[in-house]
Amino acid sequence: MMQRVFGSVCFGVVTALAVVGCAAEVDEGTGTSEEALKGTNACALVRCASGTHCEVQKRRAVCVADPGCVTDADCRLFSDYCTGCDCRALTQSAPDPTCAGPGVRCFADPCGNKVAACVAGACVIR
Repeated sequence: MMQRVFGSVCFGVVTALAVVGCAAEVDEGTGTSEEALKGTNACALVRCASGTHCEVQKRRAVCVADPGCVTDADCRLFSDYCTGCDCRALTQSAPDPTCAGPGVRCFADPCGNKVAACVAGACVIR
């Protein structure tokens, strides 16, 4: 059975690379929400901004704020090749961002010569 995006709701700040506060629903036409998400990565339908990650909540993929950090050791860098050569600062517990497409090729590691740091409870790139 072919799956389709049932609806997409985006609000908040739109940057060149990510949308903050974006949600998408998945529907197979019939069946329960659990059945609609089987075999589908609903989070692949949205890109979350740095400092947020995707979670499936009631048939919706939603960008939610990361729990934050206390020390630099709570942070890590992620080389993101989905839409460009991007470096993202994430908490240690945040999942790696997903990508629905093939991604891009980069000449160098986008996180090369950078470190993750905790500043005012948020992971940042230095």
